[in-house]
Amino acid sequence: MTRQATSPVLPLPPDAPVTWLGGLSPRQFMRRYWQKKPLLVRGAFSSWAQSPEALPVSIPTVLQQARSDRLPSRLVDADYRVQAGPLRARQIPARKTPAWTILVQQVNSIDPAADRFLDHFRFLPEGRLDDLMISVAGDRGGIGAHVDSYDVFLVQAQGQRRWEIAEAFDPRLIDGLELKILKRFAPEQTMVLGPGDLLYLPPGVAHRGTAVGSSCMTYSVGFRVPNAAEIADIAFGQYLDHGGQQKPWSDPWLEATDQCGRLPDRLVLGLTQEAMACLPTRREIAREVVVALSAPHPSVYFDSPPRTTLRGFHGMVKKASEIRLGPATRLLLWNDCIAINGDPVDLPDLAPEALQKIRLVIADLANARRLDTREVSGRAAQDPLVQLLWHWYCQGFLLLTRA
Repeated sequence: MTRQATSPVLPLPPDAPVTWLGGLSPRQFMRRYWQKKPLLVRGAFSSWAQSPEALPVSIPTVLQQARSDRLPSRLVDADYRVQAGPLRARQIPARKTPAWTILVQQVNSIDPAADRFLDHFRFLPEGRLDDLMISVAGDRGGIGAHVDSYDVFLVQAQGQRRWEIAEAFDPRLIDGLELKILKRFAPEQTMVLGPGDLLYLPPGVAHRGTAVGSSCMTYSVGFRVPNAAEIADIAFGQYLDHGGQQKPWSDPWLEATDQCGRLPDRLVLGLTQEAMACLPTRREIAREVVVALSAPHPSVYFDSPPRTTLRGFHGMVKKASEIRLGPATRLLLWNDCIAINGDPVDLPDLAPEALQKIRLVIADLANARRLDTREVSGRAAQDPLVQLLWHWYCQGFLLLTRA
């Protein structure tokens, strides 16, 4: 039985066919298409065509977000000139004005409905998922032919957009533009997407999207590209700053020489060995990888709730039905490493069995992005898990909801 694309329940079964992947299971999609070739799915979100009210985010909401300083936004005109947001009301073109595009990034970080829409794609690790960017365009609006270094699901939410793609292309760019637009673009395929249609593109496929008519809105589910060099710089830099070798060099064995320009083997090899001892282990680097992948986009910040005590939080949990991760929260696990929003999570020193129980609850929260409060309410307020959740709640990482 194929799952409907209305409100997916996490975690998604890897082998269950889903409508938004054209009846493929997530596992089939990953094996056949992910970073391999494009996929077009007509009617991936079929209810949108019959009822625009079913959309997670509407055009007026996107245009309002473009006027806010909470999210990165841009206005692109007919000549591909870019105006960075926040935009003023008079800068936003009328719907019937042609050849403009407004793009708002990280919509999922402040909009719970947008974050829940991303649940459709959470068969991929959260550490690879970047954001939901939404573009609204007038007739013939677009950002030109370009190439992304990341995977993207392009979902037509409202109106129509013509997509032209090419896997072989001239990489030269138009000079003098802020946008990286291909100078010459010869499409190999052309398709027009209507409400609810989905197009997946792997990295390195050139594409150009052009609005067909007014009131065109496209959801772009993008994926982050981890930068190994940046992670290495952070991992090595932090380790050397805080845990590196502090012992001064000592060489009482050094002898007189008549070749002052030649270094003794013992000096070079000894310093090499001590320098290697200053470096983090593979496990310590892996921990920094988990932390780096959990870091939110630099534009994201968290609103803390009204101050509450641990006892007050415990009482609120008892009255709530679910604990949910906030829309922008990234909670990741690898082996016994846990990280949330760019910070490592150090669990208290407990007996192995007690630690394992806490890790299992955290894993449930990370994988489903929600937790039944019955997992917590029966514990004492001073329980280490309750204290950890209280700490996250005070930072704005968690939400409490009622049925």
